[in-house]
Amino acid sequence: MATAPESAAFNPLDVARLLRAAGGALFKQAALHGELARVEWGEEKACLFKMLAVGALVLAFSWDTTLRVPAAIAIVAVCLLGTGIAWSRLRALSAMSTQAFAATREELAADLALFKIKL
Repeated sequence: MATAPESAAFNPLDVARLLRAAGGALFKQAALHGELARVEWGEEKACLFKMLAVGALVLAFSWDTTLRVPAAIAIVAVCLLGTGIAWSRLRALSAMSTQAFAATREELAADLALFKIKL
């Protein structure tokens, strides 16, 4: 039975070692992204709570006055304006989706090429 040259041989242990090393790095990267998302969500919740508190404070101070209705309308208008800005930003970001993760895709392609060379 003829065997393949050593350089072209498929060694499952080498593949397992490469995948284990890459898997750890990918797991760490995903953990960093998760931590970043958690921190950003915490900041966003704090900001939203402040906005809610300001709106409630404005309504509380204007409740027994003739400005109750205009204050409520102003709060709703500001919330709608914020929603409109967020929606337009979301649309702009989704339009750039073809460029999403471009650097990550390049890195993965380079890693894949390196794996092919090693195997």
